[in-house]
Amino acid sequence: MKKSLIFLLFVIVIIFYLFNSSKQEYLIGSSLPLKGIMSDMGNSVKSGTELSLKIYGKKLDKKIRYQFLDDKYEPKLTQENIKKLYENNLFLLYGIVGTPTVKEILPFLNDNSIYLYAPFSGAKFLRKNKYVVNFRASYKDEVKKIINYLLEHNLTKIAVFYQNDEYGNEIYYDTYEILKKRNLNLLTAGAYKRNTFFITPAFNEIAKNRPQAIIMGSTSKVSAMFIKKYKKIDPKVVFCTVSFVNPDSLVKLLKNRDNIIFSEVVPYYKDKSIKEAVLFEKYFKKYYPEKKPTFFAFEAYLANKILLRAFDKLTFPYTPSHLVGIIKSTPSNFLKGVKIEYKNNQLLNKTYLFKYENNTFKELK
Repeated sequence: MKKSLIFLLFVIVIIFYLFNSSKQEYLIGSSLPLKGIMSDMGNSVKSGTELSLKIYGKKLDKKIRYQFLDDKYEPKLTQENIKKLYENNLFLLYGIVGTPTVKEILPFLNDNSIYLYAPFSGAKFLRKNKYVVNFRASYKDEVKKIINYLLEHNLTKIAVFYQNDEYGNEIYYDTYEILKKRNLNLLTAGAYKRNTFFITPAFNEIAKNRPQAIIMGSTSKVSAMFIKKYKKIDPKVVFCTVSFVNPDSLVKLLKNRDNIIFSEVVPYYKDKSIKEAVLFEKYFKKYYPEKKPTFFAFEAYLANKILLRAFDKLTFPYTPSHLVGIIKSTPSNFLKGVKIEYKNNQLLNKTYLFKYENNTFKELK
């Protein structure tokens, strides 16, 4: 009798969950810079996310709502936004932009068991947190590829220009450590304060040491200012940006794009040999005819496509941890032309180097 009663209660619980899951609204929350110095990146992430939702979200039998809050790339605002989302019955955090902003909210995530998927940061500490699932490759992956390319071209005098926070510091230390393993020294480095354009001390420190190449852990507008100024004293130096420096914005801000290497974590969104890129460009033109596609929008489109697949497959017990488990087990060929392999707490493990020539990005092999 007791076994029958227990079984009946179990069935009732299952039916209750199944019934309510079809009515439940799943809130996906994000905090990102929609205004200010980093607004181009934040709005690109928002556009790419909404694009994949328009294309692939129609078939879902679950009600999903996205909420994007502006933090102007200020960690304290990010913290406030996350608390608001949590109070509104947040199911999953997604697409937080920036290393210092993500680092600010990690204690709150850990204390409240909140999962974060696809932050736009390549920081090491995000590869070690059980509540974070990364989509993109790490900054270390990017810096390693940049340095390998530079050394193959006999450019050994390497400097770092970086933002003086968790993001820039990571680029600095990654560069230092990778060079050290190659029995080379970092020539020099110069830092500037986040969300400012005060680059003079950093510029002077780097300029006096005459590097052959400068790795940039900065933002697009600051990078453009630095490059314009530096090309006046040394037009031959090679500038190397990591993926947080928006290449689409940077080329618009510069007339002279010679000797710039752009590192990215996704392929070129206009690459006709990659089916996902073809689909992205086609639908981007359809839904956003007044906008230009970007690497950030393409990355967000891909990351959110994986998230929507996970929601489509989400069943009992309908928890964030269950959803995250589905994300981690995404088939390697799910994104056509972009290989998925979950390891080191990230789904993508390849990085790409580009140059800008004849109004297009060309991959450097």
